[in-house]
Amino acid sequence: MPYFQPTDVSNFLSSSMPKQEGVTPAAGTEVKASRDDHVHARLSSAIYVTLDANGEATVNYTRLFDTAPVVVPCFVESANNQPVVFKIKNHIQDANGKYTGCVIKGYRSQPIPKNLATLLLSTVFNLFAGNPSGISVSVFAIQQSG
Repeated sequence: MPYFQPTDVSNFLSSSMPKQEGVTPAAGTEVKASRDDHVHARLSSAIYVTLDANGEATVNYTRLFDTAPVVVPCFVESANNQPVVFKIKNHIQDANGKYTGCVIKGYRSQPIPKNLATLLLSTVFNLFAGNPSGISVSVFAIQQSG
């Protein structure tokens, strides 16, 4: 069994920046250990936004992405309101083509009329005509795999 003095440990500690999280696991081949206070780069961004009067919000990611990230908006609402669905209206890029954010839009559903005649006689019934303004949305963006 090899024997070494505690002062020899510093030879095995890396002074390099930690590698970014990976999509595919790998055992690694380096004979170095990470320092106790190391920090890995994130693959994701998580932030809260509030929908405006039009049901829209601009999301500014907490990191830059090289390609358009996968974006998942969701919300928790304790009130017994109709559900809200979201779409990504557009991605926002900086002058270098990095993805810095997006614009999301929420649509609150509304109940279908209980009176069949009202439903059949209406020329247009928009299921998502409810107003979702003011709700707080958590937006999670993650780097694409591959």
